[in-house]
Amino acid sequence: MSLRLKLILVSVLLVVITVTVSGYLGYRESKWKLKELARELLVSKTEQAYALCEQHFKNELAPSDELKRDIARLKIAKDGYVTIIVNEEGLNKGVLIVHPTDVGKSLYNDDFPHIKKVLDEVDAAGGQNGYANFTFYRQHTHAKGRQGEQKIGYFKYFAPWQWVVLATGYEKDVFSSRDQLRTTLFQIIPLVIFVGIILVSLTIGKMFRPIKRLTESTREVARGNWDVSIDYDSKDEIGTLAQSFNKMVQSLRENARIWHEFQVARDMQAQMLPEKPPEVTGLKIAARSIPTKEVGGDFYDFLALHDDRIGIVVGDVSGHGVSAAMVMTAAMGAVRFAAEGKRRTNEVLNMVNFRLNKDIQSHMFVALFYGIYEPSTRKLFYTNAGQTVPYVVRNGSIHFLPQAEESDRFPLGIVPSTIYEQLTFELHPGDKLVFYTDGIVDAMNGTSESYGFDRFAQSIQDSSDLQPPEMIDRLVLGMQKYSGDTNVHDDVTLVIVELL
Repeated sequence: MSLRLKLILVSVLLVVITVTVSGYLGYRESKWKLKELARELLVSKTEQAYALCEQHFKNELAPSDELKRDIARLKIAKDGYVTIIVNEEGLNKGVLIVHPTDVGKSLYNDDFPHIKKVLDEVDAAGGQNGYANFTFYRQHTHAKGRQGEQKIGYFKYFAPWQWVVLATGYEKDVFSSRDQLRTTLFQIIPLVIFVGIILVSLTIGKMFRPIKRLTESTREVARGNWDVSIDYDSKDEIGTLAQSFNKMVQSLRENARIWHEFQVARDMQAQMLPEKPPEVTGLKIAARSIPTKEVGGDFYDFLALHDDRIGIVVGDVSGHGVSAAMVMTAAMGAVRFAAEGKRRTNEVLNMVNFRLNKDIQSHMFVALFYGIYEPSTRKLFYTNAGQTVPYVVRNGSIHFLPQAEESDRFPLGIVPSTIYEQLTFELHPGDKLVFYTDGIVDAMNGTSESYGFDRFAQSIQDSSDLQPPEMIDRLVLGMQKYSGDTNVHDDVTLVIVELL
């Protein structure tokens, strides 16, 4: 083999390796980000339709054609859409009332096992309002659409009308950016080989100089130096390759900047949370918040109030990312400010809700529990604005903390005119209160089955004799054994208060 051919093969191979490795690393990182964004898209569309139902229910108490049309207009990627399925017992169970083509058709049968599974899951959860989960299935032969393709969906149950709000889309569509990136990567490799052979064979000496710079710059990128670039203004293929490399480095640099912003936001969240639970006479308190890989919106706080009372705050901002962190900061600040001027928990949340409706984006909201423990009476005064219902552990048995039946329980930031109610619960020595966000019950195992309230309640039952810090360790361990770290897609926050 001639030296000329060896130089051509070596040069081309070097370029192929560097481009392939860099492209693969970028593709692998982007793949997971796109999966999270796809899930957030489905959740966002479902929550948007769900919020329309809640607002309509509050204003008119009955569904209307206009509401159905508004929901039908919601689109997801190329062929995705939002549908409404009736879940009432009887002949209407499974009937479509919002759908692009099949309104009035019943899907609660063996021809549509994925729909039957969703309705059965809602029933198994007790028809709880706001129950939500993801669903994954393959387009069945009895259904219209692109047969055999994998679909992903997210549903939420609107109990007042017995409606299941379901947003679905084809994985091929919602992950189209990932597939395009992979296709582009496969196209670049033969292009680089072709360009390398032509140019190296024509001008070995001239070609080696920019390739050498390209190789050195790629190594710099691999070492983490993303400020490098190739200054080569030629209009030939090597110049094109150099421009592509510069664009790639620019993209990596932008991704690094975004990741740095995530880190800053996570650090900001960590600084906002209490360093450790307060020491309160007659109480033993433990708390822990486990963030996801991205920035989330879970938070908790303890407020020292007049007359030795202590305020307990547990909240969850919708969505993820820097925007969720900013809303979390605004919510915590609003609660602390309102708690200084208002004595009743409902007055505090009314004030915070009014503030957040003005300050945050319309598609975001804050689910928040605010309670005040009064040592002199051993009573807990509390208001729940859309947060998961806390558990009470008493004498080895557990039950939900009673919730308001007549007043509003909407999360903060959705309806400006929401009026909340303060409830009272008398505690006994030995009682434990378990506050938590939905991240722990929504954690899924390898088959996309959520941890759920039943398993969580059993874990509380099994660890009820432990001290609060050890009890939190046991509850987190139980969730992680069930799901594995890779299947926890939301923040997990736990606060346990024991009355001594």
